[in-house]
Amino acid sequence: MAQPAYISISCLPLPTFIEGGYATFQAGDHHPNRNNLQYFILIFMIKGKLFISEDDNDYTVESGEMFVLLPRHHHYSWHAVTENTGYYWLHFYVSGHWEQQTSLVPMRSAIKVPTLHHYTPTETLYLVKHASVQNRERIIQMVKQIFKNSSASEEYGFWQAQQLFIDVLQEIQVQSQQESAMVQLSGQVQRYLRDHFNEKITNATLSRAFHFHPNYLIRTLKATTGLTPTEFLRQYRMEEASKRLLNTNMSETEIASAIGFQNIYYFSTVFKQYTGLSPSQYRRTNMRQVKENKEVD
Repeated sequence: MAQPAYISISCLPLPTFIEGGYATFQAGDHHPNRNNLQYFILIFMIKGKLFISEDDNDYTVESGEMFVLLPRHHHYSWHAVTENTGYYWLHFYVSGHWEQQTSLVPMRSAIKVPTLHHYTPTETLYLVKHASVQNRERIIQMVKQIFKNSSASEEYGFWQAQQLFIDVLQEIQVQSQQESAMVQLSGQVQRYLRDHFNEKITNATLSRAFHFHPNYLIRTLKATTGLTPTEFLRQYRMEEASKRLLNTNMSETEIASAIGFQNIYYFSTVFKQYTGLSPSQYRRTNMRQVKENKEVD
């Protein structure tokens, strides 16, 4: 087996199942030679051996193993099949970020995600490129059901196939205990910022809380969320302020103090930078829209 490799995939948006099937080869056959497929190919070997190359790397995939081919890479046989061989294949599409490396690499979301009610510590799916399959019978049954649902004439078959495909990915993903220390630390820092958002938090505060140099904490959060601790905290505070402006009768001064701002003018400046409106304009504009929608209903 080639050098261990991991595929890290951003799961916002989620990967999408496209199509799948069962491929069979006889002795002397070769896997198709292609380099322009835009999908990932997830393979579950059932019998025989597949001698597959990706770019200049040769792999031998045997019965009971899984293998993942990357989109838009050159795939071809480096040796003819030597016996009756069969495997299930699933094409899936990823619109977000992904990388293949020899270690787990946190991927940032391809879409902006609010921090207020989003508690997922990591948004990355980690797959081993080439590995033995655990719970093989269970996974194969799920794969067969995916194919059955995706070919059903009823509209709900598509959605059932997508749900099952996500279940398959969960079954084969690298488990959380194997995630990098950076991913785990990022989740802890995010939780701390949410739990203490109304307090004064500095780089020194975080350094004391986590016993790491501030620069390392900044790099960690930036790598996993795309935001520095200061940016993450500010976004969370602005989302909290927006919620209180629309759902409470609190004054702007009270809201500013409640979310950690001691200066109402600084709060107003930051809020306008974030939303394009002052707090009072934001409350007035959105409340008017709510009222108009109710009148239309």
